[in-house]
Amino acid sequence: MRDERFKLITVESDFGAGKQGAAAGPQALIDELKLLNFEKTDVYNYTRLVPRPLKDATSSPHGKNIEVINNFQQKVCDNVVETLQLGHVPFIFSGDHSNANALISGVKDFYANQRIGVIWIDAHADLHSPYTTPSGNIHGMPLAALMGDDHREMGRNNPVQITKHLWNNLKRLGRRGITPKLEGTDIVFIGLRSTEEEEEAIIAKEGIRAFRPDELKRIGAEQVALQSIQHLSNCDYIYVSFDVDSLDSSISVGTGTPVEDGLTIDQAVYFLSTFKALPNLVGFEITEINPSLDSEKPMAKVIGNLLVQVFN
Repeated sequence: MRDERFKLITVESDFGAGKQGAAAGPQALIDELKLLNFEKTDVYNYTRLVPRPLKDATSSPHGKNIEVINNFQQKVCDNVVETLQLGHVPFIFSGDHSNANALISGVKDFYANQRIGVIWIDAHADLHSPYTTPSGNIHGMPLAALMGDDHREMGRNNPVQITKHLWNNLKRLGRRGITPKLEGTDIVFIGLRSTEEEEEAIIAKEGIRAFRPDELKRIGAEQVALQSIQHLSNCDYIYVSFDVDSLDSSISVGTGTPVEDGLTIDQAVYFLSTFKALPNLVGFEITEINPSLDSEKPMAKVIGNLLVQVFN
Protein backbone atom coordinates (compact mmCIF):
# COMPACT_ATOMS: atom_id res chain seq x y z
CA MET A 1 0.00 0.00 0.00
CA ARG A 2 1.31 3.43 -0.94
CA ASP A 3 2.14 5.93 1.79
CA GLU A 4 0.11 8.91 0.59
CA ARG A 5 1.81 11.33 2.97
CA PHE A 6 4.91 11.51 0.82
CA LYS A 7 5.58 13.22 -2.50
CA LEU A 8 8.84 12.22 -4.17
CA ILE A 9 11.18 14.95 -5.42
CA THR A 10 14.62 14.51 -6.99
CA VAL A 11 17.08 17.40 -6.66
CA GLU A 12 19.79 16.57 -9.17
CA SER A 13 22.61 18.97 -8.39
CA ASP A 14 26.15 18.27 -7.24
CA PHE A 15 27.52 21.79 -7.68
CA GLY A 16 28.13 21.97 -3.94
CA ALA A 17 30.33 18.88 -3.76
CA GLY A 18 34.06 18.48 -4.14
CA LYS A 19 33.65 15.51 -6.49
CA GLN A 20 31.25 15.38 -9.43
CA GLY A 21 28.79 12.53 -9.87
CA ALA A 22 26.26 12.93 -7.05
CA ALA A 23 23.86 14.65 -9.47
CA ALA A 24 23.23 11.17 -10.89
CA GLY A 25 22.53 9.72 -7.44
CA PRO A 26 18.80 10.47 -7.27
CA GLN A 27 18.08 8.78 -10.61
CA ALA A 28 20.26 5.79 -9.68
CA LEU A 29 18.19 5.38 -6.52
CA ILE A 30 14.93 5.71 -8.47
CA ASP A 31 16.12 2.99 -10.88
CA GLU A 32 17.01 0.71 -8.00
CA LEU A 33 13.64 1.18 -6.31
CA LYS A 34 11.90 0.29 -9.57
CA LEU A 35 13.91 -2.95 -9.71
CA LEU A 36 12.83 -3.67 -6.12
CA ASN A 37 9.16 -3.01 -7.00
CA PHE A 38 9.04 -0.33 -4.34
CA GLU A 39 5.42 0.81 -4.04
CA LYS A 40 5.35 2.94 -0.90
CA THR A 41 5.72 6.11 -2.94
CA ASP A 42 5.29 6.68 -6.67
CA VAL A 43 8.70 6.15 -8.31
CA TYR A 44 7.16 6.67 -11.76
CA ASN A 45 5.48 10.01 -11.08
CA TYR A 46 7.70 12.46 -9.25
CA THR A 47 9.04 15.99 -9.51
CA ARG A 48 12.49 16.23 -11.06
CA LEU A 49 14.57 19.37 -10.39
CA VAL A 50 17.74 19.82 -12.48
CA PRO A 51 19.95 22.95 -12.45
CA ARG A 52 20.98 24.85 -15.56
CA PRO A 53 24.69 25.66 -15.71
CA LEU A 54 25.28 29.38 -16.08
CA LYS A 55 27.69 30.76 -18.66
CA ASP A 56 30.57 32.61 -16.95
CA ALA A 57 29.08 31.87 -13.54
CA THR A 58 30.71 33.45 -10.51
CA SER A 59 32.82 31.18 -8.34
CA SER A 60 35.64 31.61 -5.86
CA PRO A 61 37.96 29.50 -3.73
CA HIS A 62 35.65 30.14 -0.77
CA GLY A 63 32.33 29.54 -2.54
CA LYS A 64 32.72 27.20 -5.47
CA ASN A 65 29.83 27.33 -7.98
CA ILE A 66 27.99 29.70 -5.64
CA GLU A 67 26.11 31.55 -8.40
CA VAL A 68 24.74 28.39 -10.02
CA ILE A 69 23.75 27.09 -6.60
CA ASN A 70 22.10 30.39 -5.69
CA ASN A 71 19.94 30.45 -8.82
CA PHE A 72 18.93 26.80 -8.57
CA GLN A 73 18.11 26.80 -4.88
CA GLN A 74 15.29 29.32 -5.22
CA LYS A 75 13.59 26.93 -7.64
CA VAL A 76 14.00 24.07 -5.17
CA CYS A 77 12.73 26.20 -2.30
CA ASP A 78 9.61 27.15 -4.27
CA ASN A 79 8.90 23.52 -5.13
CA VAL A 80 9.03 22.50 -1.47
CA VAL A 81 6.47 25.24 -0.69
CA GLU A 82 4.20 23.96 -3.47
CA THR A 83 4.48 20.39 -2.19
CA LEU A 84 3.56 21.45 1.35
CA GLN A 85 0.65 23.51 0.01
CA LEU A 86 -0.74 20.30 -1.50
CA GLY A 87 -0.60 18.62 1.91
CA HIS A 88 2.32 16.30 1.20
CA VAL A 89 5.55 15.63 3.07
CA PRO A 90 8.47 16.16 0.66
CA PHE A 91 10.41 12.88 0.23
CA ILE A 92 13.66 14.04 -1.34
CA PHE A 93 16.53 12.34 -3.12
CA SER A 94 19.19 15.02 -3.49
CA GLY A 95 22.58 15.11 -5.15
CA ASP A 96 24.82 16.85 -2.63
CA HIS A 97 24.02 18.16 0.83
CA SER A 98 24.17 21.86 -0.10
CA ASN A 99 20.64 21.36 -1.45
CA ALA A 100 19.35 21.02 2.11
CA ASN A 101 19.60 24.80 2.47
CA ALA A 102 16.93 25.16 -0.22
CA LEU A 103 14.81 22.31 1.09
CA ILE A 104 14.65 23.54 4.68
CA SER A 105 14.28 27.14 3.49
CA GLY A 106 11.15 26.00 1.65
CA VAL A 107 9.81 24.46 4.85
CA LYS A 108 10.48 27.69 6.75
CA ASP A 109 8.91 29.77 3.95
CA PHE A 110 5.72 27.74 4.33
CA TYR A 111 5.77 27.55 8.13
CA ALA A 112 7.18 31.02 8.72
CA ASN A 113 5.93 31.34 12.29
CA GLN A 114 6.68 27.77 13.35
CA ARG A 115 9.80 26.35 14.97
CA ILE A 116 11.65 23.86 12.76
CA GLY A 117 13.84 21.12 14.22
CA VAL A 118 16.39 19.20 12.17
CA ILE A 119 17.79 15.69 12.65
CA TRP A 120 21.04 15.64 10.65
CA ILE A 121 22.28 12.06 10.22
CA ASP A 122 25.75 12.61 8.79
CA ALA A 123 29.45 12.00 9.38
CA HIS A 124 29.99 15.76 8.90
CA ALA A 125 28.65 18.88 10.61
CA ASP A 126 28.25 21.09 7.48
CA LEU A 127 28.55 24.21 9.64
CA HIS A 128 31.15 26.13 7.63
CA SER A 129 30.69 29.44 5.84
CA PRO A 130 32.86 31.05 3.15
CA TYR A 131 34.75 32.67 6.03
CA THR A 132 35.69 29.38 7.72
CA THR A 133 35.67 26.77 4.93
CA PRO A 134 38.88 24.83 4.29
CA SER A 135 37.60 23.55 0.91
CA GLY A 136 35.19 26.13 -0.54
CA ASN A 137 32.65 23.36 -1.17
CA ILE A 138 29.15 24.54 -0.33
CA HIS A 139 27.93 21.08 0.69
CA GLY A 140 29.89 21.81 3.87
CA MET A 141 27.85 24.98 4.54
CA PRO A 142 24.05 24.37 4.52
CA LEU A 143 23.50 24.48 8.27
CA ALA A 144 25.50 27.69 8.63
CA ALA A 145 23.33 29.28 5.93
CA LEU A 146 20.17 28.11 7.67
CA MET A 147 21.42 29.43 11.01
CA GLY A 148 22.20 32.75 9.34
CA ASP A 149 25.64 32.99 10.91
CA ASP A 150 29.04 33.43 9.22
CA HIS A 151 30.98 32.76 12.44
CA ARG A 152 33.51 35.29 11.21
CA GLU A 153 35.24 35.34 14.59
CA MET A 154 36.44 31.82 13.77
CA GLY A 155 37.27 32.70 10.18
CA ARG A 156 40.36 31.91 8.17
CA ASN A 157 39.24 33.45 4.84
CA ASN A 158 38.34 36.82 3.36
CA PRO A 159 35.93 35.96 0.51
CA VAL A 160 35.65 38.27 -2.48
CA GLN A 161 32.73 40.70 -2.49
CA ILE A 162 30.52 38.79 -4.94
CA THR A 163 30.87 35.64 -2.84
CA LYS A 164 29.86 37.56 0.27
CA HIS A 165 26.82 38.94 -1.57
CA LEU A 166 25.69 35.55 -2.92
CA TRP A 167 26.31 33.89 0.44
CA ASN A 168 24.01 36.46 2.06
CA ASN A 169 21.41 35.55 -0.58
CA LEU A 170 21.70 31.89 0.39
CA LYS A 171 21.14 32.79 4.05
CA ARG A 172 17.99 34.68 3.10
CA LEU A 173 16.76 32.15 0.56
CA GLY A 174 13.00 32.05 0.13
CA ARG A 175 10.28 34.49 -0.85
CA ARG A 176 10.03 35.80 2.71
CA GLY A 177 13.78 36.35 3.16
CA ILE A 178 13.75 34.83 6.65
CA THR A 179 17.04 34.52 8.51
CA PRO A 180 17.89 32.75 10.69
CA LYS A 181 15.69 29.77 9.89
CA LEU A 182 17.14 27.44 12.52
CA GLU A 183 18.44 27.79 16.04
CA GLY A 184 21.43 25.71 17.10
CA THR A 185 19.45 24.17 19.95
CA ASP A 186 16.97 22.83 17.35
CA ILE A 187 19.59 20.75 15.52
CA VAL A 188 20.56 17.17 16.41
CA PHE A 189 23.52 15.38 14.83
CA ILE A 190 23.57 11.59 14.66
CA GLY A 191 26.73 9.76 13.58
CA LEU A 192 28.91 12.90 13.63
CA ARG A 193 32.61 12.00 13.50
CA SER A 194 34.46 14.17 10.99
CA THR A 195 34.68 17.86 11.91
CA GLU A 196 37.07 20.78 11.80
CA GLU A 197 38.11 22.89 14.78
CA GLU A 198 35.80 25.73 13.78
CA GLU A 199 32.80 23.40 13.60
CA GLU A 200 33.51 22.00 17.07
CA ALA A 201 33.59 25.56 18.40
CA ILE A 202 30.26 26.31 16.69
CA ILE A 203 28.66 23.17 18.13
CA ALA A 204 29.72 24.23 21.63
CA LYS A 205 28.73 27.88 21.14
CA GLU A 206 25.29 27.16 19.64
CA GLY A 207 24.28 24.30 21.95
CA ILE A 208 23.88 21.75 19.16
CA ARG A 209 23.20 18.19 20.38
CA ALA A 210 25.64 15.73 18.79
CA PHE A 211 25.44 11.94 19.12
CA ARG A 212 28.85 10.61 18.14
CA PRO A 213 29.92 6.97 17.61
CA ASP A 214 31.10 6.38 21.19
CA GLU A 215 27.81 7.57 22.67
CA LEU A 216 25.80 5.59 20.13
CA LYS A 217 27.69 2.43 21.09
CA ARG A 218 27.25 3.16 24.79
CA ILE A 219 23.51 3.93 24.92
CA GLY A 220 22.25 2.28 21.70
CA ALA A 221 20.16 3.44 18.76
CA GLU A 222 16.85 3.32 20.63
CA GLN A 223 18.05 5.78 23.27
CA VAL A 224 19.67 8.04 20.68
CA ALA A 225 16.38 8.22 18.75
CA LEU A 226 14.36 8.83 21.92
CA GLN A 227 16.70 11.53 23.19
CA SER A 228 16.77 13.19 19.76
CA ILE A 229 12.98 13.43 19.72
CA GLN A 230 12.93 14.69 23.30
CA HIS A 231 15.57 17.31 22.51
CA LEU A 232 13.36 18.65 19.70
CA SER A 233 10.11 18.39 21.66
CA ASN A 234 9.60 22.18 21.58
CA CYS A 235 9.77 22.25 17.78
CA ASP A 236 6.56 22.38 15.78
CA TYR A 237 7.94 20.37 12.84
CA ILE A 238 10.93 18.09 12.24
CA TYR A 239 12.98 17.68 9.08
CA VAL A 240 15.17 14.57 8.72
CA SER A 241 18.25 14.62 6.50
CA PHE A 242 20.17 11.38 5.92
CA ASP A 243 23.58 11.64 4.28
CA VAL A 244 24.69 8.20 3.12
CA ASP A 245 28.18 8.85 4.48
CA SER A 246 26.64 8.51 7.95
CA LEU A 247 26.97 4.79 7.25
CA ASP A 248 30.28 3.13 7.98
CA SER A 249 32.83 3.40 5.18
CA SER A 250 32.76 -0.38 4.78
CA ILE A 251 29.16 0.05 3.56
CA SER A 252 29.13 3.57 2.14
CA VAL A 253 31.60 3.35 -0.73
CA GLY A 254 29.78 5.28 -3.45
CA THR A 255 29.82 8.69 -1.80
CA GLY A 256 32.19 11.63 -1.90
CA THR A 257 33.46 11.59 1.69
CA PRO A 258 33.22 8.15 3.37
CA VAL A 259 34.30 7.98 7.04
CA GLU A 260 34.97 4.91 9.16
CA ASP A 261 33.19 4.12 12.46
CA GLY A 262 29.77 4.98 11.07
CA LEU A 263 26.27 3.56 11.36
CA THR A 264 25.36 -0.02 10.59
CA ILE A 265 22.48 -0.78 8.24
CA ASP A 266 20.36 -1.93 11.19
CA GLN A 267 20.99 1.34 13.04
CA ALA A 268 20.14 3.40 9.97
CA VAL A 269 16.94 1.43 9.40
CA TYR A 270 15.95 1.94 13.03
CA PHE A 271 16.56 5.69 12.95
CA LEU A 272 14.81 6.30 9.65
CA SER A 273 11.85 4.06 10.52
CA THR A 274 11.41 5.82 13.86
CA PHE A 275 11.71 9.35 12.49
CA LYS A 276 9.58 8.62 9.41
CA ALA A 277 6.69 7.83 11.73
CA LEU A 278 6.81 11.19 13.52
CA PRO A 279 3.42 12.93 13.21
CA ASN A 280 5.13 16.32 12.76
CA LEU A 281 7.60 15.16 10.09
CA VAL A 282 7.90 17.88 7.44
CA GLY A 283 10.66 16.58 5.18
CA PHE A 284 12.58 13.34 4.62
CA GLU A 285 15.82 13.57 2.64
CA ILE A 286 18.37 11.07 1.31
CA THR A 287 21.55 12.64 -0.06
CA GLU A 288 25.11 12.23 -1.40
CA ILE A 289 24.84 8.98 -3.40
CA ASN A 290 27.57 9.22 -6.06
CA PRO A 291 27.37 6.38 -8.63
CA SER A 292 30.64 7.47 -10.27
CA LEU A 293 32.49 6.45 -7.09
CA ASP A 294 30.95 2.98 -6.79
CA SER A 295 33.86 0.56 -6.79
CA GLU A 296 32.57 -2.35 -4.72
CA LYS A 297 29.04 -1.93 -3.40
CA PRO A 298 26.67 0.21 -5.51
CA MET A 299 25.43 2.88 -3.11
CA ALA A 300 22.02 3.13 -4.75
CA LYS A 301 21.52 -0.61 -4.21
CA VAL A 302 22.47 -0.33 -0.53
CA ILE A 303 20.10 2.60 0.04
CA GLY A 304 17.33 1.07 -2.07
CA ASN A 305 17.30 -2.02 0.10
CA LEU A 306 17.54 0.14 3.21
CA LEU A 307 14.44 2.12 2.18
CA VAL A 308 12.49 -1.07 1.52
CA GLN A 309 13.17 -2.05 5.12
CA VAL A 310 12.33 1.42 6.43
CA PHE A 311 8.97 1.60 4.65
CA ASN A 312 8.05 -1.99 5.48
